[in-house]
Amino acid sequence: MSLIEFTRDTLEDYRTRLYRALDGLTDDELNWRPNRESNSIAFIMWHTTRVEDRWFQVFAQGKPDVWSRDVWHDKLGLREDERGFGYGVDELAAFPKLAGDDLRGCFEAVRAETAAYLDSLDESDLDIAPGRSPFGAPGSSNRFAEFTIRRMFRQVIGELMQHLGHMAFLRGLQRGLDG
Repeated sequence: MSLIEFTRDTLEDYRTRLYRALDGLTDDELNWRPNRESNSIAFIMWHTTRVEDRWFQVFAQGKPDVWSRDVWHDKLGLREDERGFGYGVDELAAFPKLAGDDLRGCFEAVRAETAAYLDSLDESDLDIAPGRSPFGAPGSSNRFAEFTIRRMFRQVIGELMQHLGHMAFLRGLQRGLDG
């Protein structure tokens, strides 16, 4: 199995597990936070969708993210410049409630672009280092400048799986062992 096939399979497995963690949750459950310093399932799903979008669109391809291109920020009631990380307690408290259907729509739009990108790749593309940051403005400090596409896969997969565990844990806190 090639790295591209592995990545495609892993991202599909993530989607299956994500939807299992979301299954049957109300919007109130998606937006529930165990305390003031914690994120909700909705916030984490939005964050991971933004991360995937920025890595695969901005970093890997130098294209605008789906978030901006398809105005998902308006659909979710957020600012276009919201990147999905670095929030303090007050910002988390002010973060709007997100609707599950809208979150899924944004996720699927980003995932479709990710899949199209993976379909366009050749093994020889994996060692390219685009030299961009997925999160900063052009010319900003770029700790990711030396990342190759191969290294990007490891970064994204690790982050998605880590946060999937967070979402499943938050579900468990609310629903227990509901299957």
